Amino acid sequence: MTVLRTLTLGLLFALAASGLQATVAVKLDVATLTEKSELIVVGKVDSKAAKWDAAKTGIWTHHNVSVSETLKGKHEKTRDVVTRGGVVGTTGQNVSGAGNLEVGTEYVFFLWKDDDGRYRLQGMIQGAFEVSDREGVKYAKNSLAGLSIVDAETLKPMKTAALEFKFADLKKEVATELKDQAADSKDDE
Repeated sequence: MTVLRTLTLGLLFALAASGLQATVAVKLDVATLTEKSELIVVGKVDSKAAKWDAAKTGIWTHHNVSVSETLKGKHEKTRDVVTRGGVVGTTGQNVSGAGNLEVGTEYVFFLWKDDDGRYRLQGMIQGAFEVSDREGVKYAKNSLAGLSIVDAETLKPMKTAALEFKFADLKKEVATELKDQAADSKDDE
């Protein structure tokens, strides 16, 4: 019970330190994002629409994504990526750290499937790397907006920056991680 109490107090401290404006999260690197994701795709958000969940207790924004490339998992031409929050009618729900995926924008999505079969961002907004072009070179950068990042062991708040890669380098890193994970699972057999 002492460990649970310590964890609870640590999380409460982190929330208080952040002014209750952020969701507490552990920073995820590409290796962890790759390992924990069931599906990794490159795609563009074509449209989005907010809907109530079945119990009408939460709002989810559904993003229709045209998939141009699948880095992990089964390839399909389109995917429904959901994030917490949105506006339905006159009711809005904001979930810090859930992210705001923009229509017309290309991303690399690191996704997990929840118990209701919805694909969600791994690590909240950390699991979406926005793809941009700068002077003819494509880059991919994630965001930590709305997240208060804490150290995984101490639960103390950390100052940290978003991850940014040349787009090709991010894809190579994901491929390397997948190869390493496959080799590790073979070694375990």
